[in-house]
Order: sequence, then C-alpha cells, then structure tokens
Amino acid sequence: MTGEIIAIGDELISGRVINTTSSFIASRLFSAGHLIQKITVIGDDPDIIKDVLVRALEVNQFLIITGGLGPTTDDITNESVSRALGIPLEKNSLVEKQIKEMEARFGEHAPEQFRKKLTMLPKGAKVLNPNGHAAGYELLYKGVHLFFLPGVPEQLREHLVERVLPRLNDLDKKRPFVVQKVFKLFGLSETEINMRLDQMTLSKAQVKLGYYPVFPEVHVSITVVEGSEEKALKILKEASRKVKSEFDEFIVAEEDEGSLAATLGELLKEKGMVLVAAESCTGGLLGATVTSVPGSSEWFDRSMVTYSNQAKMDLLGVSPTTLHAHGAVSQQTALEMVKGARERSGCQCAVAITGIAGPGGGTADKPVGTVFISISVEDTHLCHRFLFPGNRAEIRRLTVETALDWLRRYIRYDSLLPGYKPID
Repeated sequence: MTGEIIAIGDELISGRVINTTSSFIASRLFSAGHLIQKITVIGDDPDIIKDVLVRALEVNQFLIITGGLGPTTDDITNESVSRALGIPLEKNSLVEKQIKEMEARFGEHAPEQFRKKLTMLPKGAKVLNPNGHAAGYELLYKGVHLFFLPGVPEQLREHLVERVLPRLNDLDKKRPFVVQKVFKLFGLSETEINMRLDQMTLSKAQVKLGYYPVFPEVHVSITVVEGSEEKALKILKEASRKVKSEFDEFIVAEEDEGSLAATLGELLKEKGMVLVAAESCTGGLLGATVTSVPGSSEWFDRSMVTYSNQAKMDLLGVSPTTLHAHGAVSQQTALEMVKGARERSGCQCAVAITGIAGPGGGTADKPVGTVFISISVEDTHLCHRFLFPGNRAEIRRLTVETALDWLRRYIRYDSLLPGYKPID
C-alpha cells in the first residue's frame, strides 16, 4: 500500500509552527514498511483542501490527514471533507459521549457551538479511540482508507502509534520488512563521508546508504528493505560492520536516541572517572549538554561558569599574572582553568573552555571563533587552539562538541589529537 500525508493549518504554511508531526508520521510509517509517496502542507482553505484530497485519492491506497479537527472557527477539515467528497456530516455519539465525560470530570462545559462542531463528523467515520479525548477517525472512501488525526503533537502520536499503525499493518500483510541503523559522526565533512561511502563494497540493490548534516554532526543511515526479517537483519549487520570499520573513531553515537554526551558518560563509568568542567565563552552549554543525559550524575560533578576574569581567579585559581600577560583567551589561561577545576573538585578528569564566540570582541590576533580547549586526565594536561566558523550559537555548539569528542577520543583511543582539527 502506498500513501500520502496531508498536513492542514495556516500556522504551518506561515512558518509560525514547525511541521514536526509529518516527519514523525513518515519515520514511523517507513519503519513499519509502509510507503509514503508525498507529504503535502496546505492552509485552512476549503478549495485547496478539496483539490488536494481529490488528487491524492486517485493515486493512493491510504491518506493521513492532520489538523483542523478542533472546535474553533478556523478548524474546517471536517466541513471541507464533507464538501469535497459529497459526504454529509452527522452527529457522532461516541464523540458526544467523550465530551460529556470530560465535562463531568473537570467541571467545565463547552459552549454549544463548540460541542456541535466537535461532534459533527462525516457519515461513516469510525472514531479511532473511543476512550480518548481527541476525535481522530477513519473514513473509507472508494477503497481508500483516510485517517484524520488531531494536529496537537501529543494527541497525534498517541493516535498514530496505538491506532493507525496497527490498522495499517492489518490492512497490508504483504508490506516489506524495513530495518535501519544510524551512525552519528563528528570530525569529517559531508564530502569526505560521501567519498568514503561511495568506495564501500555494498550491494546497492539491497542496502541504501544516506548521510545528512545534523549540526555539528553528520549522520549516516543504513536502510535495508527485504521480504523477511531474518534476511534484512543479516544484511544490516554486515553493512553496519563495514560502515563502523570505515569510520570507527569518528562515530560519536549510534541510533536516533544516542548522543556524544551519553557515549562519553559510558566511557567515564567504565574507567571509574568523574568529569568536571570550567566554561567561559560557552556559558554553561557544556554542562547543560552533559546533564541532558539521564543518570549523568554518576559521572559528572559540576560545571563552573567563569565568564569574567575575576571569576576565573576566584573559582579556579587562575593567576592574575597569567591573565595580564596572556589574556583570558589563551593557552596559558585554559591550562590553569583545567588544573584549577580538577584541584577544587577532586575529579580525575576535566575540560576547560575559553574563547571569543562573537559577534564582537575579536582582534587580528584572536578573531571571532578563536577558542582554547584544554582537557586533563589523571597526569596528562592538553590544550589546543581552534578557529571555529559560524555565528555565536554555532561557535558555542562546535566548541562543546569538540571538547566532549576530544575527551572521548583520549579515553577510548588514547588520542592526543581532537577530531576537529586545531590551528595549533
């Protein structure tokens, strides 16, 4: 079966709201072996909704339509569908029951015009979740299965995962088996990754390789579509082995839920180490990145944000002489920061960052993007100077990624050099 996603809402075409729901639907459908031919985003215009629906019905076996099911005057999906397909609207007793139960539970009563709008669905509509609080429904029209889902992300995900996917799986027993694996890389350009992938000996008919930037990383995906799970998994395992061997030290994480910070955390736990950080130009971004990982308290102690010179002296013990002679953005200061962080925390390893994130503050000798990163692990203290491109936010994110990746490389590979090339 082939299908199409149609997202409805003026907020989507105006850019006020990012259309994350369509990407969620597409990824879940693809993983389940259902082919999506097109994703269409349109506004709350009945004529456009009619034209898009009529066209989509001619070339698909199923449609997933999102948005416009609410009670307000700009929610016009049901009325537009009724007009486009010539199906009258009728009161749906299940939706009316849901509304009454919610009113009784919360002690609030919807205005009559809102109640009427929510309960009037196209004739023949089957409510997807009779016990839920959103009126998603399925409609069969000339052999095409139409699934209408609420635009609210949480409600949509619930409907898709618990109702729509099981229904589609039941309708399409002959769909292919799809398996996929993602490797997250840092330290190589898209061009270099492209060249390496092209040179790999993989069956292009069975394996589809993709790569796409997710700043500051590049993600490499392996997709296998086969008739059986056993065959697909076997092919994926062999392809994954080759990709992993090719990129090895550049792989910072695997799978969608993996992250560099989580990978580093596992390494630190294996070594029995606890990390401390001292940040200047990143202003706590490294600490926030690390603590986004569940359980990071097992391997992360603290991050000291020492933005001013006084803070560097007070909290890290950086020498006033060093700051006067070399400046806050210097190798000497970065090394004193990392040593001070370790001494004050008692941790076995540390990262220190000091730099110029911009847009102002740069000089001829130290332009915007100049950052010194220092790492300290047991008796080893290292520091490099980097010149990161981009705007303020990009420089800060590149700095954090480079710092965490360098520590990962040192612990995992005993590498004295970071993945992102320093200028000295």
